Parts: sequence; structure tokens; C-alpha cells
Amino acid sequence: MRSPREVSVDGEPTLQIYTVTVDTETIVGQDDHSASLSESADAPPSSNAKEFHGKEERGQWGNRAQFFLSCVGQSVGIGNVWRFPYLAYQNGGGAFLIPYFIILFMVGKPLYCMELALGQYCSLGPWSLFKRMCPLGAGVGVAMCVTATIVCIYYNVLMSYTVFYTAAVLKSIFMAESLPWDVCDEAWATEHCFVRSTLDLSLSEEVGVPVVRFFQQNDSFTGRMQPSPEQYFERYVIQSSTKEMDYTLNEPGGVIWQLALCLIFSWVVVFFCLYKGIQSSGKAVYFTSTFPFVILLVLMVRGVLLDGAVEGIIFLFKPQWDRLLDVTVWRSAAAQVFFSLSVAQGPLIMFGSYNKFRMKVYKDAMIVCSLDTVTSIIASVVIFSVLGNLAHQLDVPISSVAKGGPGLAFIAYPEALSKLPIPHLWAVLFFFMLFLLGLDSEFGLLEGSLTALHDEYPSLRSKKALVTGIACSICFLLALPCVTHGGLYVIDLMDTYGGGFAIILIAFFEILAVFWAYGMKRLQHNLDFMMKYKPSIYFRSCWVVIAPLILLFIFIYTMADYKPFATNDPDGKYPKWADGVGWLLALASIAQIPLWAVYNLVKQPGPTWRQKLWQASQPTTEWGPSAQEDRDAELSFYGMPIHYGRQSITTENDVMEMDVGKPYRQNGAVDLRPESRIFSEAYSYRLSGLDNPAFTQIN
Repeated sequence: MRSPREVSVDGEPTLQIYTVTVDTETIVGQDDHSASLSESADAPPSSNAKEFHGKEERGQWGNRAQFFLSCVGQSVGIGNVWRFPYLAYQNGGGAFLIPYFIILFMVGKPLYCMELALGQYCSLGPWSLFKRMCPLGAGVGVAMCVTATIVCIYYNVLMSYTVFYTAAVLKSIFMAESLPWDVCDEAWATEHCFVRSTLDLSLSEEVGVPVVRFFQQNDSFTGRMQPSPEQYFERYVIQSSTKEMDYTLNEPGGVIWQLALCLIFSWVVVFFCLYKGIQSSGKAVYFTSTFPFVILLVLMVRGVLLDGAVEGIIFLFKPQWDRLLDVTVWRSAAAQVFFSLSVAQGPLIMFGSYNKFRMKVYKDAMIVCSLDTVTSIIASVVIFSVLGNLAHQLDVPISSVAKGGPGLAFIAYPEALSKLPIPHLWAVLFFFMLFLLGLDSEFGLLEGSLTALHDEYPSLRSKKALVTGIACSICFLLALPCVTHGGLYVIDLMDTYGGGFAIILIAFFEILAVFWAYGMKRLQHNLDFMMKYKPSIYFRSCWVVIAPLILLFIFIYTMADYKPFATNDPDGKYPKWADGVGWLLALASIAQIPLWAVYNLVKQPGPTWRQKLWQASQPTTEWGPSAQEDRDAELSFYGMPIHYGRQSITTENDVMEMDVGKPYRQNGAVDLRPESRIFSEAYSYRLSGLDNPAFTQIN
């Protein structure tokens, strides 16, 4: 019979316990972790898989290739082709690569492998995973979902740019015209616009001076020269500048209806690729994850053959050593690692959760991380080859040849496309490729948040299409400020705060929850049981010590050296209130961590805060493999799994603590389930003060 009461064990916090009679002994367990205990020594475990979040209702990948290509598509995305090159250009080329590779190998790769493995182990999205593994860290999972949603909103705006460019090229083909950015159209161009193919010609018969020198020497021209692709992007695509005015974040102007239509198209495509979950997105990745590599390789080969390309590539790889002391470079490198690999955002946990339980996921993780890095380097070589060629023709330093920032890729890539034979064909293929890259990443970002929602509220799985449609509609409405005339400044703000500061801090608390609260030993046992994998000293040291120290150092140093946007904005594009909005975006995700920690701490039973804290940091009985057969197998593998929390046994006069990390062996068999005879008989001898050599405690 069960009878709840309180005991204190060797200085441990007082626990709310119950008693269950097994044979002639009595077993005591923590009340919050008692659901799996049986009242009979011979009672079979429950075979109802739905009791542990029903994996059969969630579905699985059709095969390993779908999982692998989905990971490739998630990690190898617009972040590699768009974000990596402009951050490298903005942060000193080679000076950016050094901290990038340090953080990649010491933080990115280890966390990438860990997130995939954890998702596979419990078959849960990020919210439910942290809620069950460590209730005190439940906010980490919620913060991941919020951050993924913020990134998802502006990520699709970038995809809408590619739709706009594709439509513009198709129109030029239909009208038998040159590429739209290869001319300085009077409708949008200013006197500072020039077409590179005419650089060696005189501006006019009266001037008689080469275009470059004329602009550099004539005082009537204020500002700097701009190649036609740059003005096309700024004055025709996003329309941040017009002949009437230059828009700012303080005066963003109205919604650009052409971009709004492109944004609607992007969200409709995302919806139809996701409304059935991984059953639909898993098939799409066969094409969307492989085609982009062909286009990038073609552009790279053409880029390195341009005049001056070598100087651009040297700028990419040659470090400016003084920039290594700039914390902004390190913060940008960390943010890029997380952004590109999608670490600490939820998609990796979601991808792993649809795997078969025994899959050796760490092998795939290492391959995908390598592909991600290679793709970033290839994309950067393309960009810097074009920048080197432009600097060569203009006879100016590479560092000043183009305006940095989020628009760089939409300026440099069109330049490269113009140099290819049959440029219209390659332009269509390239921007279609960019759209596919974004689509893959959008799959993971949005589906990761939806999976977390479905795991917490399983009844929504039957309404997946409706939930996906509502989510896409809300994200579209929230993205409308990004397609105003000042939309690019909104994207920059969201990317810096929502996808930069926040992710670094979330990753730090993720490490604390997994490796310090849940424990390195527990995770090692989980990985050993699930896929016979024992992490090397490299992974263990990075997980427990190196990664959290690097992240903490970057965050503290960033805060100490923090400068508002307005301080570094001589053009006045960002008002003083912009940083306040940015911090609200960051807090929307970061604040979830302390809020959920306090909530789960307060609701724990027990009279003291020490007891509540201890219980809130322990896994719940819902934590573990999804399928009942896997839970039973783990019980047979270790006795009682060490991650099920601390248990105790007692008689009427004695209370004895059981260390769940040290199961018992009897005649070669290992079992420490409270309902098992080995457990009962082992403690029967201990309680009676006898020592039986048949029972050996495993250290």
C-alpha cells in the first residue's frame, strides 16, 4: 500500500516519499518520479507507448537520406551564401575566419552533435525535451522556439528578394533586354551610377575623361560611385533610396507592394511544403539540398578567373591582426556559427526527434558541419573574387569598393552573373538556387517551432494543416515592416539582436541545463545505450568546460564594449530608439529562461527552497526513450537508468539512500528497477546488515 510521508537522507533535501511493498521489503521514491514504479515485483512494465508521448503519432523520416539532406539543407542555406560573406567583408576578411573556426570547432560542432543526439534519444521537440530532462531549464526550449520564429520571419523576406530578382530576369528574357541591373535606368539611377562594362569609355565627348577619374576629380559629384547592381538593389528592389528621399528606420515609408507579393508567394510555398510535416518536406529536400552546390561551383570557377580576383581572395584569407582584438568580430563569428548550423534554435533537435532510435547520428553530424563550412568558403570566394575584380577596375582598396551589410550578396552575385556566358540563364538558376537554400532553412526553423507545439499539445497534430496555415499567416503579417522602404534596416536590427545576442546566451544556458544540471555522465550513458557511442575527450571537454567559457567570455566582453546602433551610424539611418526595440526582440527569447525556471521552481512540492531547487533540476519520469520497448531495453541495459532521478528504500526503522549511478549485478545480470527481485533482495541483505557476495555494486 502507498502512504506518503517525508524523510531526510544523509543531508539530502527532505523528500516527499511514498512506500510500496515489494516481497518483504519497502521501497521509497520521490513522489514526482514515481509513475514508473510497479506495486508488484513480477508486474510487467506498461506496453502503452502513448504513455510516453506516442512516437507512432509523430512519424519518422522515410529513410536516412531524408534526414541527412534535411540537415544539409538546414545548415547549408542563405546564411552561407548571404550572411557569411558580408560578415567576413565587414569584419576584416581573414580576421573574421580565425574566431569563426575556433568557435566552430570548440562550440558549434560539439553542440550540433549533442542536439541531434538528444532529439533522437527522446523523440521530442526542444520545448518538451528541456521540460522533461531538466524542468529548471524548460525556458531554454521555449527560447529556442521564439528565436527560431524571429529568424523565420525575416529569413523569408530574403527569400522574397530572390523571387523578385527571378521575376525581373524572366521579364528581361521575355522583353529581349539585357539583365535589369546591367544598365543605369533613368527610372531609378542617379548620376553616381555606372556600368562596369563601360568603365574604359569616356563619360562624354566634352568631358573626355575616363568615368572613374571623372567621378573622383569632379566636385559636382558628392558621395561615392555606385555600380549599377548596387543602385538597382537599393533604389529599385528594396527602394531604400529614391530621387525624392533616403528612407531610414525613423521614416520607413510604406509597404512596397511588389515585395509584399513576393513575400506572399514565399509563404505559400513554405505552407505547401510543410502542411503535412516531415512527410512533405522530407521529399522536397532531395532536390532543394543538392542543386545549389552545382550553381555555386560554376560561379566560383568563373569568379576566380576574373582580373583582380586573386587580390579579393587574399583579402578573404589574410588576417588583419588588430581586428582580432575587436569583440564585435568574435560576436559576429559566434552568431554566424549558430545562425548557419542552426544550433540553439531548435531545428536540430526536431530533425533528430524523427530519427530511428538506434541511428548513429554523430557520423551525419560531422559530415554536415564540414559541408556547411565548405559551402561558406565557396560562397565567400565567389563574393571576394567579384570584389577584387571591381577594386581592380576602379583602382580602389577592396575594403572600400562596396557598401557592406546585408545587401552585399545581392550586389556582388549579380556582378558575377553578368560575366557568365548566357547570363540570363545563369541568373535564373542562381536566384532559384537562393530560393531553394532559403526554403530548406525555413523548413527547419518553422517546423522546429511547430513540432514543439505539437509535442506539448498532441491534439493539434490532427490539425497540422490548419496550425501551419495560421503560423504562416501570422509570420507574414509580422514580416510586413521588413518590406517597407526602410525594411532592410529592420532586418539588420532583427538579425543583430534577435539572431545574434539572444542565440549566444541561449546556447550558454543550454550547456548549463544539459551538462551541468542533467549531467555529463547521464548523457554518456544515454549515448552509449542508444548508439554504442562514447564521446571522446574532445567532445567532453568542449561540452563541459571550453564551450561555456567561450560563450560567457564573448557575451560579457560584448556587453562591456556595447555600442548602440545610433553611435556607429553617421548616416542617421538608425534612431536612438532602435536599440530599445532590438533589446525587446532579444528579451522576447532570453526572458523565457528565467521566467520558466521560476515557474517550475515554485510549483515543485516541498517545504524548503533547497528541496524545490533540487527537484526542479532532476529529470521527470516522462523523460527517456519514446517507445516502451526502448525504455524496457534501457532498464535491462543499466538496471534503473541513471537519468530517472534519485530513489531511496526504507523499512519501518531505517532509511537508506540508493545511488542510481551504481546498479547491482547478481550472477552476471544487472537490474536496479524498484520492482525487480535483484533490487529487492540486494537491499534486503543491506538492511539486515548482511553481506552477500552474489550482489556486487558496479562502480
